[in-house]
Amino acid sequence: MARNISLLALALLALGALALALVWQTPAALRPEPGAPVSHVIESVRILDPRSGSLSDERSVLIIDGVIRRISAGRLADLPSGIDRIDGAGRVLMPGLIDMHVHVFDEADLAADLAQGVTTVRNLGGFPFHQPLARRIAAGQMIGPRLITTGPIINERDGRNANPLQEFVSGADEARAVVRRQYAAGYRELKLYSNLSRESFTAIRSEAEALGMMMSGHPVEGSGPDPISFEATLAAGFSTIEHAESIVWHALADDTDPDLARALAQTIAAAGVTVDPTLVVHENLSRIVETRGAHITRPDMAGFNPVVFGFEQENYDFWARYPHEDRSRMQAFYVAFTGTMHAAGVRLTVGTDSGVMATPHGVSTVREIELLVEAGLTPMEALRAATANGADALGLAGEIGCIAAGCRADLLLLNGDPLSDLAVLYQPAGVMRDGVWLDRDALDRLAEAGRHPSAIRTWWRLARHLLAVG
Repeated sequence: MARNISLLALALLALGALALALVWQTPAALRPEPGAPVSHVIESVRILDPRSGSLSDERSVLIIDGVIRRISAGRLADLPSGIDRIDGAGRVLMPGLIDMHVHVFDEADLAADLAQGVTTVRNLGGFPFHQPLARRIAAGQMIGPRLITTGPIINERDGRNANPLQEFVSGADEARAVVRRQYAAGYRELKLYSNLSRESFTAIRSEAEALGMMMSGHPVEGSGPDPISFEATLAAGFSTIEHAESIVWHALADDTDPDLARALAQTIAAAGVTVDPTLVVHENLSRIVETRGAHITRPDMAGFNPVVFGFEQENYDFWARYPHEDRSRMQAFYVAFTGTMHAAGVRLTVGTDSGVMATPHGVSTVREIELLVEAGLTPMEALRAATANGADALGLAGEIGCIAAGCRADLLLLNGDPLSDLAVLYQPAGVMRDGVWLDRDALDRLAEAGRHPSAIRTWWRLARHLLAVG
């Protein structure tokens, strides 16, 4: 018996060691090549600059140590030694895309993003592994998009739409303590959820301001007996308000009157608040309803995290059986309202909610850009939302989302002109991330890695997160 127990213990230890090895193993496509150059000249490219709204004739772009140093007409001569030449062959070069609303559960998510030209992501709902992962990427120990993360989602205890991955508060003292705890853990932006009480919301705002922390999230609705007006969220100084759907629900009570929508858009514009519409995630929900669930089996879902899929299966089943047609009608309204906000002068960004609700990483960012054009933005304006506007909202203007001397070399090389055909964004010719060049073969390897998230890593991280917020 004792011998059997010892063998069982050894087997469990071996399984534990294997699990830990899988948790910490970086997918091969994300491992940097030793000595890979970060200084290049990209020749014969047309520069698409969304901030200025221009598309140039052919230029050469000099990159030294991951930073754009010069953009010149013609071929650059007398280059310093060690400069790698990349032939752009007349293609279009633009800043890498910024996705302002993702949920990262595994490195495979980042591989899928980078394969699609997404060079910066903002994770809205921090887990303990996100900050160490972001530091590994920043140190060049792993290839991936620049990873920015909020702290864990903050919501009221026993509030509507509460889920165990959120960090719960009840009243001012707990709210202040959570903000201080997230600050001490290294987070510098908070994500607030819809159902915070007035007392908790007021305390979070005060503590965040004292600590110099940014806030973003859903419009805060308050509790049932004490609702909070939408104007309170507008006045709270959010870096972005998330979801056109949530704004319409809170501020318009789902009323689709176009006059009310125009008045609301003007109010948002006057407040100077940036909105991240995330149209694609509700589009996926509406498509699940329309197809009676078939939408969740589409090819793009091949790399969707199986653990998250399992948690969301009940939701998918509910919407697949949903008997009403209002989701398609409301999706059309969310798109139209986004166009109304743009026409009123509201700054929009590109975010997707990738990682949840049948919304896969990477391709969803491009689909969100297409939806902004359907809303009435020009292709150039939609690309500005996906680059410069995101950088502005993050406080990183002049560093990312730009293509000029002094900008980080986060770049996207395209086989065609996206101003004529946005579909070229789905198949980049190459991506540069902080000076590391990824050609089409490398992007194919990233895309393949993006189709293989690790369930073991995901379970491990969920468990650690639940312990941290429990």
